[in-house]
Amino acid sequence: MIEVLYTAAHGGFGGEEVPLGGGAAVCEHLVEEWTRTRPFPFRSITPSILGSSAPKAGDLVRFGERHYARFCRAFERAATEEILRHDPTRTVVLSNDVSEGPDFAALAMRGFRVYTIYHVDVIAYAAAIYGRGLVPPETTVRWYRRLRHFLPDIAKLIWEKQEASVCCSQGLIVPSEGMREVLLRCYPDCAAGKIHVLPWGAWDAGTAAPGDGLRVEYGVPVDARVLLTLSRISPEKGQDVLLKALLEWEQSDDFPKTPLWLFVCGEAAFMQGCRFLEKLQTLAARLRKTRVVFPGYVTGERKRAFFSLADLYVFPSRHESYGLTLMEALAAGLPAVCLDHHGAREIMRPEFGELVPASGLRNAIARLLADHDRLRKMGEAARAFAQNERFSARAARLAEFLV
Repeated sequence: MIEVLYTAAHGGFGGEEVPLGGGAAVCEHLVEEWTRTRPFPFRSITPSILGSSAPKAGDLVRFGERHYARFCRAFERAATEEILRHDPTRTVVLSNDVSEGPDFAALAMRGFRVYTIYHVDVIAYAAAIYGRGLVPPETTVRWYRRLRHFLPDIAKLIWEKQEASVCCSQGLIVPSEGMREVLLRCYPDCAAGKIHVLPWGAWDAGTAAPGDGLRVEYGVPVDARVLLTLSRISPEKGQDVLLKALLEWEQSDDFPKTPLWLFVCGEAAFMQGCRFLEKLQTLAARLRKTRVVFPGYVTGERKRAFFSLADLYVFPSRHESYGLTLMEALAAGLPAVCLDHHGAREIMRPEFGELVPASGLRNAIARLLADHDRLRKMGEAARAFAQNERFSARAARLAEFLV
């Protein structure tokens, strides 16, 4: 019988309400699903393996770059040592991480079959956010090979670890066709059949929670139109793009006469989060006709209540590999407006939302909020779509890859 060792640097924190991101959420739901269905014996390798030096989830999201790099290396060593104690003929390794993953080359040399989940193509992310999209990710891969001896460890964790995972994994699991295409451009020697596109779909979020309590808590008028965006506070999530679009809209003649409210749910996390939150609060203070509220990180019933309260979900991310919160919003019956990137492109359909460039965000929001009947029909279509995109089916398919 094959055993699966599932390494997850952001796993094992299910009880802590901290914005660790989509990789942690997928890990938590895979563990829950496989514990229920038992497709194979498996064991999770999480930061608890570090013993007394193991960070808490709250520590991870506050680490600076150097501290986070040290954590990655410590987890890499501990996870690799643990895996090497097992028989490679009876063990499959599933890595939930790339930069934070085990030593891919060492495991491949010992004969382990390794599969790697790509929640984020970190090189494409770095090119889009730090490079402002001016340099294609495949160009940075070529540059790195020439400059690697002069770069800090955090760069090695991005470029070297990603190349090692591509070369040494038996299969790569990616959530969108767009990510697959970028990886093939960066690593043209990688066999196309090695990369499996597996959109995660929507997990069961539980019973819908009414938004009446939130309406009373925040004093939202009955006739207000409510926008919602939900993700961690971080530059790539693009909340500033949304606020700037609303600033522009406020200066035009077609701004609605009824109250407009925006809830920016999420908490500052990882390297640039706190500084970015300050920027968002400064932008929000400039709005005069839109009420902006930052409720912080929301989960469970409270998150479902925000979905019930909102009229429209806005997904303004500059870069996304998929869109887990977008799928949650659709499952809750919310139509959506998204910036056009390959993560949203994997999910969005015209019958329940719009894909727009940043310059088109304001007009799309105005267009949809002005048509109540269309919004209602789009919400019904969103819910129907999400019901056919079940996470449980994707977890079963991933299990088939592994065994």
